[in-house]
Amino acid sequence: MSWLAPVVLGLLHVLYRLVLVLKSAFHSGGEPQALLSKRSKLPSHLALALVANPAADGDANEQYMLNSVEQVAGWCRAVGIRRLTVYDREGVLAKCSLELRERLMPPPRREEVEESTKECDIQYPLTPPPSDDAESRPLSPQSGASIPKLAVTTLRFPHNPSKPKRRLSVTGAALKRRRMTRQLQVSEPPLSLHIISYQSGKPAIAAAAKTILQDLRQSSITSTNPPSLPSLQELNAMLEGEHGFPSPDLMIVHCKPPVSQLRPPVELGGFPPWQTRLTEIYVRTQGSCWVSSDPCPPVKEVPSIREVEFRRALDEFARAEMRLGK
Repeated sequence: MSWLAPVVLGLLHVLYRLVLVLKSAFHSGGEPQALLSKRSKLPSHLALALVANPAADGDANEQYMLNSVEQVAGWCRAVGIRRLTVYDREGVLAKCSLELRERLMPPPRREEVEESTKECDIQYPLTPPPSDDAESRPLSPQSGASIPKLAVTTLRFPHNPSKPKRRLSVTGAALKRRRMTRQLQVSEPPLSLHIISYQSGKPAIAAAAKTILQDLRQSSITSTNPPSLPSLQELNAMLEGEHGFPSPDLMIVHCKPPVSQLRPPVELGGFPPWQTRLTEIYVRTQGSCWVSSDPCPPVKEVPSIREVEFRRALDEFARAEMRLGK
């Protein structure tokens, strides 16, 4: 009878897998709500993990990532998400931060803020001088506090209000069209964009922990009181503070098509694990369209993530039940 237990366990696994597949087909088969539809809840911080296609060349992967970030940033502004974190393992987006700023700067205010934002809207990750091999550096010569290298580039974009109205003599039909347009125009909220890579994950955690220990060692030399032990709160404040990025509420993992497997395994590609403790993860690749009612377009027509995928992710987040460990 020793063979009975493995057989029963295998049948249970097959049944459980079948239930998951049917449940996935049932939930993803319907048409998602419109982008501006009112949902029960929205993420205040969205993360977008972009997975490059190894079979494609570097330029194709780069354009795929830039187009995806540009599209998702516009949708975030439209629905009211004010913080967006974009991740790619190799750091391609971090090298293209200037091009991203040009793409995402609100057109009505581009000339107005070109000079004022040239140095203040991009916060590059802090690095020590070339002659210093340490993992962190002091904030000032007089201060013993240090900041680690977290490899987080932050771009901040202002409001995008509608253009100022001009008083012109127009016809009644033009006034009617203007009145309807004014009802649809909404001032876009400001957007904070964090650009991260693999170096923002485990290497950043190690650098932050090393920095805290170095500060404690320095304080124990200059102080007569015994040093206090480092806490998780200190590490969390450093990783999610001013020079890091906070935990996202929702993460969308998107792979550049074509996908080789029908349903590839879920992989985050080294996304920073510290900030994903309570993050809802949405994964949808081109290979998973067999369970959906919306057909997948040809690969040539998919230069970036599609709006239907973004809307479906928001719908699943609105349906998700957040227990937060309770």
